[in-house]
Amino acid sequence: MPKIANKVSSISFDCWIKTLQPEAFSDGVYTLLSESRAAKEYARNDRHFPYIEAALKETAPIIEQVKIIDPVEKEGAAPLNAFRANAVLQDKLLVNPNMTFENFIVGKSNEIVAAAAENVAKNPGKRINPLFIYGGVGLGKTHLLNAIANRVINEKPELKIILATSEKFTNDYVLTIKSKESPQEAFREKYRTVDILLIDDIQFIAGKPGTQEEFFHTFNDLIQNGRQVVITSDRHPDEMPKLQERIRSRFKSSLIQDIGSPDVEMRTVILQKKANMENHRLEPDVVQHLAQVAVDQKLNIRDMEGMLFKVIFYAGLMNHSTPTLDDCRVAMKEGVGEDKKVQTTADHIIEKVCKYFDVKKGDLIGKKRDRCFAEPRMFAVYLITEFLNIPLVSIGQMLGNRDHTTILHSRNKIQSSLVTDPRTKMIVRDLTKLIKSE
Repeated sequence: MPKIANKVSSISFDCWIKTLQPEAFSDGVYTLLSESRAAKEYARNDRHFPYIEAALKETAPIIEQVKIIDPVEKEGAAPLNAFRANAVLQDKLLVNPNMTFENFIVGKSNEIVAAAAENVAKNPGKRINPLFIYGGVGLGKTHLLNAIANRVINEKPELKIILATSEKFTNDYVLTIKSKESPQEAFREKYRTVDILLIDDIQFIAGKPGTQEEFFHTFNDLIQNGRQVVITSDRHPDEMPKLQERIRSRFKSSLIQDIGSPDVEMRTVILQKKANMENHRLEPDVVQHLAQVAVDQKLNIRDMEGMLFKVIFYAGLMNHSTPTLDDCRVAMKEGVGEDKKVQTTADHIIEKVCKYFDVKKGDLIGKKRDRCFAEPRMFAVYLITEFLNIPLVSIGQMLGNRDHTTILHSRNKIQSSLVTDPRTKMIVRDLTKLIKSE
């Protein structure tokens, strides 16, 4: 997925690519399952499919052809072995080659945990075992897991590694129980014979008794046999109320290290390095301004990088080769209702929404209820009501002759989400700038 995310728009990636699921592998053909027929069509188009196909073939050269099917086609086909499909790529697909110790930025907030992770990669199963890393979203936990994997792959290729999320661990466990072709012994053979087990976001097994039971025995088996285990979580073991006490006790016997929030200086370095990686030039005063805003607003690293690309995106719309401080202030400006005198039309708003979400106007105003059409439709309704003084009945007629109660529901849903959902706020701000830019 990281190979594709930087080559298509974030909306296209979230709607059409991220939702694809491995379905089967047979005779060189790797099959992916889409959420719907419409989703398959968008994933198969010339803007998206070449990147999907190239990323999979690069990751697993054994793949000769990539096929995408929809749920209807799946029902009409012979039963497919999903566990086998996942196994084709093994866990190589989960290791991001771009996340290494060399490009992990170290500062006061993470220097101890970074040193511990490097020690694990150098001496797996020896001095620091197990290692439990916890901290907020976007602070580098996943980066460190990948860095360990990449270092071991390069320096100790004879060792067997699995890097997986707790969700993948759970899914593999469930699939092996249900599948006659993959009995439970196959699952245990996979997870209990590794030299290094790296599990991301372990907090998600809390409240899942079966998964916790299997993980407890896997954890014990590996540690007792001198195999390395590294676990990440967004919280300390004591802050997981649905975690079995015996697992909590095992976790607390680990070396537990937290990752703190980076200061302004460290954020400045992160932003500059991220911009350089994407071939964008930033002036020092702009980088420092963004770093200070990130500290003031207590943004995690992912949100901070999202802020950076919003600024770069806005500067591009303004035909500025390099973002300015004014671009920063405008791009990050809160609120959509500050300038409703802008000259626009409902058709213009619908056009911008379609462009942003990469959907056709016919699908947006049509009858399809797929999430990737329904969501843009709701944003279109909300923005039309914000920018224009048009009766709800008239808006309904513009959007496929929908009744005014449907339009009212759409407007209210976005309006309420703006209060609690950062993603909704980001989309509204992006679309507002697009609408005002012409």
